[in-house]
Amino acid sequence: MASLRILSINLLVDRADPDDLRRVITGADPDILVAQELGPATASVIAGILPHGHLDPRGDFFGMGVAAKHPADVERLELEGRSGWAARLAPAVWPGLSKPFRVLNVHLVNPVDRPWGETRRTRRRQIEQIGAFLGGTTTAYAIVGDMNSSPAWPEYRLLAELGSDAARTTGTAARTWSAFLRGPRLLRIDHAFVSGVTPVSTSTTRVEGTDHAALIVDLDV
Repeated sequence: MASLRILSINLLVDRADPDDLRRVITGADPDILVAQELGPATASVIAGILPHGHLDPRGDFFGMGVAAKHPADVERLELEGRSGWAARLAPAVWPGLSKPFRVLNVHLVNPVDRPWGETRRTRRRQIEQIGAFLGGTTTAYAIVGDMNSSPAWPEYRLLAELGSDAARTTGTAARTWSAFLRGPRLLRIDHAFVSGVTPVSTSTTRVEGTDHAALIVDLDV
């Protein structure tokens, strides 16, 4: 069984401080990084540390990407409203990995976007499309990212039907988001839902300049 570390971070469209982001990545030493609201400056930092995967920086809220220590097959995860990315890790090129593993990078649309009724329907359809993409697969996976859903939201409960919440399973849940860049995080809206693997622990760490804490997820795969 191999140990795998995933780091997820919403970079607030390049407002995250590049030097502090570099510090966080090198300190956490993730095997896989998934980024939301990825811009050109932060993409450059990530690519300089994790050379594999696929990064798609943008100047709006749609930039996303997956970066990895070792080669990974990355494909677009077509979702209504805002698509994500899906990476497949193969045992042939991932040391210690005994079976294939998928990492899905997801950023659900924000529930406060108007019109609220249509936004809620879009969020539900996004989750349905994630489930359809997985399609009853027997391959182990992790659905990771900014879900814009605390455990109180119905969308969280729908996602929890697709996989176990790694933070709740390991008793390591921590809040990840605040409307303010400084001060404590107020809501837990960044998650990792896993299937076919054993979650070991999760933790969070601040990245200067963004409203999200980075989420670090340790798994036995």
